[in-house]
Amino acid sequence: MSSDILPDDAPVSAPVPQADAFLQFLVNLVNNGGQLKSIGVTLQMGGMLVSGSIVSGAEYFDTFASGFADALDGQANDTRQAVRASLAELGDVFRQPQPAEPLPNYIHLADALFFSADGTPIAGQPTLWRGRIAAVDGFILGRLQSDVNA
Repeated sequence: MSSDILPDDAPVSAPVPQADAFLQFLVNLVNNGGQLKSIGVTLQMGGMLVSGSIVSGAEYFDTFASGFADALDGQANDTRQAVRASLAELGDVFRQPQPAEPLPNYIHLADALFFSADGTPIAGQPTLWRGRIAAVDGFILGRLQSDVNA
């Protein structure tokens, strides 16, 4: 008997779940622009919560490019602008109408905040965030807010 053949009573591993098609659909709606510019959402991912607003890939890369270029204070203005333009080009694919298939693999959040599974805020300022949709365990519509008076 060959060692690469499983016996009849060997446990069969469950298939790895795919990305949530409904979440992919929501991301695609925002990526396509129109009247829906963002959606507030809280994602459950590996024992932590990520809460923010789903934004298009184009908005994510534009905002990231501006922030990154602005942080290059020691560089000449033309160098900062070249870096900004280069990074913003990564969002060009999202400036075109997005097809229904294939569904997007990444989700982009603006003003993202991070929380432990029990809802305790993890210190930090709201930020841009990008993650794999397949890594999301669950989600709710709506954002968690950090209690600033605590």
